[in-house]
Amino acid sequence: MTVARTDLDHTRSLLADTGFEFVPEIIPELIERGIREDMSHRDFLEVVLTREHEAREERRIRTNLKLSGLASGKTLEEFDYTFQRGVDKRRIEMLSTCEFARNRENILFLGPPGVGKTHLATGIGVRAIQNGFSVSYMTADELIDRLRRDSSGSHRSRNQRRKYMRSSVLIIDELGFQAMTREDAHLLFKVISYRYEKGSTIITSNKSIREWPDMLAGDEVLATALLDRLLHHCNVVNIDGRSFRLRQIEERIPKAE
Repeated sequence: MTVARTDLDHTRSLLADTGFEFVPEIIPELIERGIREDMSHRDFLEVVLTREHEAREERRIRTNLKLSGLASGKTLEEFDYTFQRGVDKRRIEMLSTCEFARNRENILFLGPPGVGKTHLATGIGVRAIQNGFSVSYMTADELIDRLRRDSSGSHRSRNQRRKYMRSSVLIIDELGFQAMTREDAHLLFKVISYRYEKGSTIITSNKSIREWPDMLAGDEVLATALLDRLLHHCNVVNIDGRSFRLRQIEERIPKAE
């Protein structure tokens, strides 16, 4: 039995007026499926609600990924654990459940350039969005630049409402590649201090923790205060392995015969 589309105009209108956004366009195929599979009223209603929910979730994830600033193509499924054997896959899988975000814990990825810190941070950020958390990604340079501009504005009280303050998960990538002034270090401290036990912060850095005082303009007092807040509820992941980038370069170099 085929349901005539012209008979469903009123049904579509009622669904749209009730707040359904996606089901009105596919209601004919859902009715046909219900008839074909001889569904009960309860089962058919569940199918309708499930399709609407799934479509809304897909749109939410797609929109939030775009707004987050996360790079595409860096998911946890694509991370090469066989190459980077220094990464504990079970620990990353545990972090990917996003329990850290529910508990407002931080994650610190430490290691030399090219070992996959950014990839793992991005992949966990993607999972956080899929689990319903808001995520903002910035390199450390981008964050510092934005903090400078915000601090020089006339509406400093608005800083607390800025995205890097209010996101459930803030990813700060490549901290330590550029030297910081004392002012920059204080601006970063304000972000970490404000987010302490309010949201989760993921940081990737090529500097070991004992190098952070030098990284933060040589201010040991400030570094101690920042690390105290950052590490209080923190998952520290040290990665010591080969560089993915160097491997890609080696693969492009013709081998001598």
